[in-house]
Amino acid sequence: MRSTACFGAILVLVVLVPGAPGQNWDDVPLVSHQTFQAVNPNGSSAYTGGFPVRLRGVLLNNHEDWLDPTPAYDPEYHPWQMGGEWEVFVQTADPNDFGGTACWMGQNYGNVPWHADPTFSYTDPEWLAELARVNHDPNTGILLRRGDLIEIRGRGGLPYAGKMNVNEQHSNDPALDFELILLQQGYGLPTPAPVILSDLKDPNNAFIWDWTRQTGGERYQATLIEVQNVHLVSSAGWGPNVQMTVMDNTGRTLPMRLGRNPAFQQVPAPTGEFDVVGILNQVSSSGIGGYYLLVLSPVDFTPPLPFYGDANCDGEITFADIDYFLVALAGQATWEQLYPDCPWLSADMNRDGEVTFADIDGFVATLGGQGP
Repeated sequence: MRSTACFGAILVLVVLVPGAPGQNWDDVPLVSHQTFQAVNPNGSSAYTGGFPVRLRGVLLNNHEDWLDPTPAYDPEYHPWQMGGEWEVFVQTADPNDFGGTACWMGQNYGNVPWHADPTFSYTDPEWLAELARVNHDPNTGILLRRGDLIEIRGRGGLPYAGKMNVNEQHSNDPALDFELILLQQGYGLPTPAPVILSDLKDPNNAFIWDWTRQTGGERYQATLIEVQNVHLVSSAGWGPNVQMTVMDNTGRTLPMRLGRNPAFQQVPAPTGEFDVVGILNQVSSSGIGGYYLLVLSPVDFTPPLPFYGDANCDGEITFADIDYFLVALAGQATWEQLYPDCPWLSADMNRDGEVTFADIDGFVATLGGQGP
């Protein structure tokens, strides 16, 4: 969840160029992510281009992967209680650009102190309509998914905790709506940048601060990275929507947030050294430091974690797992020869350390929606 303490400390309004749902977007120039995310030496936003704004890039997460959008309208004033929240990250696909941008939306804008008025919030039906609007391409109605190439069309935004967000400036006024436009379905995710913790932290375990964004966390902010050669400091609490910490062999550490994917409930925490792919996000009251890795699925770990029943290691249990499951029943050696990148025990539905016909009932029950 968002830190309400740091939120109020650094929130700065950006002058809004008035927009409306009928905005002629052909007249709005495209802005690079590196321009939109530029910062000053003190960590504050250096973007001066105003709004409306257009940015393009690849959608890095499905909307359900991250913040909890469950409607929770608040008819009274309770400071900073946002109710449902929604956020996606978009990384540039332009080889002459770098970085990415977050788009955020909340339900109870009336609970920000400068409003303190529930008329600025979305009721539950209004919030569900907003979610449906931003999750679909407005021209085709296609549900937007990670890996799609999209265009962000923003009428407003605010700097938050070290990065510039496209958002509704905490108002339910339709004139501040943003849209995500589908340019190419299934374009493909960017290749994660390989990173070791010394790329992000100095020998004293402090985040490297480079306001020019050529090195350190600012370089990789809101993009996919692969953090290499780390291990968990502790596996306690492992599961969806929790914060863990990873460490390398020099003692450098990095917070790691697991997303809302229920698959994290079905996998054990990794043991030993691993690599892990995620989105580098930033939440800092000063705008300097505060980076953490957002990991969206168990399949983002290498070596892969055994997701019980997910026999083909694609992050879900479906009929596509049947062939893999049957091969697993034939024996571990055959499995390892055919599928070296997917652990044999991913087909171990009853979690007894072996794959036998005793696992079939749990597999069939899961396919039928009854759970393992």
